[in-house]
Amino acid sequence: MFVIDSIGFLNTGLPLIVLGGLAVLIPRLVIDRETRSHGDVFRGMFRTVIFLLSVGFLMSYVLTYTRGVHALALGSSPELGTAFWMHLRLSLMAAIVWAPILALVWFGQAQGVEARRGQDIAAGER
Repeated sequence: MFVIDSIGFLNTGLPLIVLGGLAVLIPRLVIDRETRSHGDVFRGMFRTVIFLLSVGFLMSYVLTYTRGVHALALGSSPELGTAFWMHLRLSLMAAIVWAPILALVWFGQAQGVEARRGQDIAAGER
């Protein structure tokens, strides 16, 4: 296991701020604002989770590479597998920050779906 020597703004704070911001912005781009389907909201949230995990993986790789630990360039396939799981684990650890934010966004999207459904029922369109 690699030991990360310090926690600072550039290697911890900034990536978490970026991931938190993406957790708020990406669902707005992926989910149709006028949808009346919770399935569409779920699919949009699922795409957002995959995207955030990928961005977290990429950030982990870049931060590790800039610190001089060329984890994915070590050579043999067992080391590549270990590096892959290390960066995936670090990406999942970042979910401690963005997952609650994404849950609140999901809740807001679900409320919007229910509000639009209620408006349709009140207008007699159902």
